Amino acid sequence: MKKYVFAVFAVILIAIFAAPMQVQARSGRYMGFFGGISEGRRLPGTTETIIQAQGATRPNRNNATVLEYRELVFLGGRPELFEGTLEIRSGAPAPDSTSGTFVIEHRVRPRAGAGGVSITRDMFFTVTYRRPPNSNQILYTYEVTTWRDTINVPGAGTFTLDRNRSNFVVSVIEDQTPGVNYYRGNISARIFYSGGTNGETMVEKHGTFTGFNSAWSATETHIMNVSVVNDNWVVDYQIRPSVTVNKVLQFVRNTPTVISFEGNFMELHQSFAGLRYDIFIAPQFMWDEPRSGSESLTTFNVFEQLFAPDLAFLRGHPAEDDIHRLFAMEVLTGDPRHFDPSQAITRGQFMTALARALKLPVQEVVLPRATRGNQPEPVLLFSDVSTDRPEFRYIQAIVNSGVAQGRQGGSFDFDEAISRQEAIVTIVRALGLLDMWPSPTVVLPFADSDRVGNWAMRGIGVAWSLGIIQPDVNGNLHPTRAVSNAEAASLLNHMIDYLREGIVRDYADQLVNIVHQ
Repeated sequence: MKKYVFAVFAVILIAIFAAPMQVQARSGRYMGFFGGISEGRRLPGTTETIIQAQGATRPNRNNATVLEYRELVFLGGRPELFEGTLEIRSGAPAPDSTSGTFVIEHRVRPRAGAGGVSITRDMFFTVTYRRPPNSNQILYTYEVTTWRDTINVPGAGTFTLDRNRSNFVVSVIEDQTPGVNYYRGNISARIFYSGGTNGETMVEKHGTFTGFNSAWSATETHIMNVSVVNDNWVVDYQIRPSVTVNKVLQFVRNTPTVISFEGNFMELHQSFAGLRYDIFIAPQFMWDEPRSGSESLTTFNVFEQLFAPDLAFLRGHPAEDDIHRLFAMEVLTGDPRHFDPSQAITRGQFMTALARALKLPVQEVVLPRATRGNQPEPVLLFSDVSTDRPEFRYIQAIVNSGVAQGRQGGSFDFDEAISRQEAIVTIVRALGLLDMWPSPTVVLPFADSDRVGNWAMRGIGVAWSLGIIQPDVNGNLHPTRAVSNAEAASLLNHMIDYLREGIVRDYADQLVNIVHQ
């Protein structure tokens, strides 16, 4: 008789073969720190993610990434546009370590044969990080170890960095929640350049940056106040660069009518970077020229075809589009013809779909040999989720990420129906946004708010404020009702839509248009 070990956190021999698919959030990942913009890095595609989750080789995080790059240079008094490339090499914190170091390298180069402003810059940082045990937060401190900077501005001369007198300080706090990595940091620098037609030039810059990354979108926005000072004039300005990458889902209907499928969804990987500047103090020769302006950089649009599931039997169903999208993105799997939208989804099925929607890293389970015979002995994470179930890895990922836990007695309640309030709170916990709701005592905007459990008040309030949930036609939420397959598809699709677009508006659109004097 096989011996089963029941424990919430059983000792399991594992081989991790899929690294987290989210882009590492470390600041300067997309733009560096000098106020320029880049095209940003493309997010992993659906096929790429799934193949890696099935055991493909782990990507090398230290591979160089070369990005299109633009920067406004004010060393000559006027904003002059540089166009070239930004090469980034970046290490990463060691898994599960509480402290350590890694290296980030930034190289800026002009394009061969390009006229106008020319920048040749090498800036390497040793990054020291630390995080408390069992915490999602990490603190980063950047120390400049190599810094070379030469800038040629037509009509103003060549400016060469005086490394001995210049300093550059960067500090960052990052919160690695299950579905989104959030970060915020500060930049402070005093930079001296020799050369140029006005002699020595000093640049002082102070600013903040915020950003996030997820499987569906990423953005980084800087707000930087800068002074350029020499013997003849002063320029004070603010620059607000921002870069956003995201994936948009589009349905393409087939033009010929004699074809085996009506059409299919495809994901558009897109990038947009823009910067705005406002000049507060300008040299006299700038008095009749614009004091504000902007630049933009739009580059790659990459399409990825997704599978076309057979869902003709759902035509006209209120959740048809949500279900279609999740099957196309392979958040829902299996034979779609056996999908019953009215059936209650179980806790395990919902958590599995949520893990796939967040693209959480999964692990391969390597079963130990039994003490007797040559048959492998299953070692269980939960008493009701055996290791031979295809959902096992996703439940393990959900638990490891902190999104959900098991029940008392070592069970996950995998086959029990999940209530609407638990499903909603789980989504908000996955987004790391439970603290957004001001107080559990704030009245929720639902006619049946009195039926919401005290433990669920904050999560439901946040989900409503983000637009992930809405009251029904009678103003009710039905918090204790079991979630149907169709309702689960709608909830998950609304979460993905928020990660595609909603969160981007808070981080990029609003910040770039704010002027802080």
